[in-house]
Parts: sequence; C-alpha cells; structure tokens
Amino acid sequence: MNTYVVEGGIGKCTAFTSLIPKLKQKSEVQIYTPYIQCFANNPDVKLVLEQSLPIQDPRIMASDNIYYCEPYKSNFQFGKQHIIESYCNLHDVEFDVNMKPKLYTGHLQENVKKWLDKNNIEKYILVQFSGGQSPLTYNGQYNNINPNRNYQPFLAQQVINMLKEEYKDATIIDCTLPNEPAYMNTIKCDLHWSEVHELMKDALGFVSIDSCLNHFSASAEKHGVVIWGSTRWTQFGYSHNKNLQFHMKDKWKEEKFIDSDPRNNMVEPKLIIDEYKKLDKTKQVACATE
Repeated sequence: MNTYVVEGGIGKCTAFTSLIPKLKQKSEVQIYTPYIQCFANNPDVKLVLEQSLPIQDPRIMASDNIYYCEPYKSNFQFGKQHIIESYCNLHDVEFDVNMKPKLYTGHLQENVKKWLDKNNIEKYILVQFSGGQSPLTYNGQYNNINPNRNYQPFLAQQVINMLKEEYKDATIIDCTLPNEPAYMNTIKCDLHWSEVHELMKDALGFVSIDSCLNHFSASAEKHGVVIWGSTRWTQFGYSHNKNLQFHMKDKWKEEKFIDSDPRNNMVEPKLIIDEYKKLDKTKQVACATE
C-alpha cells in the first residue's frame, strides 16, 4: 500500500484524482490531505486521512511507501506542463490528455435537491467571478492569494445581465464565498464546496474564472466559458470549455502572456455570452494543451 501526501488547494487535489486509477494498478492507494472530500468515496482509494492527523499515524506508517510531491516546486514552473501532466511526471505515471479528475459526490445529491427546492430553482447556470480563498481558513476577512485571476465586478454584472436576458427561465447561481462581490439577478450559493460539484452536474452550463468551477467542470462533465487572468489555461484548463483571455481567443500564445498584466482577464462581456451560446456540449473532456 502507498500513501500519497496531496497538499495545495481544491484545484490541485481535484487534479490529482485523475492519477488514482493508474496509481491503483501499482498498489493500494491511501491519501493524506487537507481536502478529504476530493477523495472520499473513491472506489480506488482505500482510506483518506485528514492532514490534521500526525503523519506518524499508524495507518500511514503501515504503508510500503509514503510519497510527497509539490508540482509548484518542479518543472511545472516553466509553464509548459498541465498540472495533471506534472503530477504524472512526479509519480512516474504515463500522461494522457484524456485523463480527467473524478470526484464522488453522489451521496450529496439529496442535500443539493433540498437546497434547489427551498430556493424554487429548476433550471440554472453557475457563475464564479472571484476566488482564491481557502474555505478551510475562511473567517470572513477577504484573503485572496492570486487576485489577478478575478474578473472585474462591473464587467461581471454585464455578463450576468446578458445571461439573464438570453435565458429568462434560468436562475443564475453565484458560487462565491459570502465576503466576495454579490450581483443583481443572482442567488448566492451557500452550499459546501463539495455540494457545488454535485450541483454542477445538472446545471445548464457555467461561466467562471480559473477557480473551483473550472476545476470541477472536468469531473462533472459540464461545459462552460472560463476567463483567464494571471494563470495559463494550458496548465489548469480543459479543452471542452471555451477558454478566453484578453490577448488570445483561440489557441494559447505564450509570447503574449505576462501574468501581471491587468488586462488579461478583461474579456468583453458580449464575447463571453456569444461563446457560451456556441458551446459544443458534445465535446469530450480533455486537458487543454494549446
């Protein structure tokens, strides 16, 4: 049995789940992580241990091997690897662009249905225009580790208004924390982040930045539009979504990317709506590599 120490945020833990079927072929898999819901109920995971437990826990010490890697301190920093590819290289797993994350949240379906019924919601579209806060340390004080990913609230409101005009019978659900900007014509989602993954499965679609909805979209097999700021879609994105950035609309162009450029995520709202309406919802989920 091998124990894998998987740290980082929800996005990194979600990405790591794509490796689990191949890791299971080598040996039984055990996970030591702060985000147990990313791995709970996974049939290929023997046990998930929360990281507040000491690493000397007898169940971990019973492992044949304890593996730890941090893609952010590896060749990933050169900007040429998808996060899943980086994890593969670090764990000696053959990378395939069709590898996709998988979260098992079906047991939360009833909770999500109750929330939808309570709010009289039938058809819905998910949006997320800000993020970067850890729900594990959330205390009401805004603390964003990478604010250049956030879409401008003035533009976000325009996107919401246009979505509402196009999809009059759909509710726009805002999947951000309580201390992040709120918008007219939306309802704030106060579900646990793992329930948001389950909620996503039956959404009409989504519009978001590089944050939870982008990470969950591959597992939930939901198509949407993702707005990119200070991060690369070739490192964190998926090709079934429409990925947009101010300087590039179709393929990634590294020579046009400066992570600190404040224009990166200033994508015109009308373009976002136009691309949302054109989404090919039959497109297979795959890592974005171009």
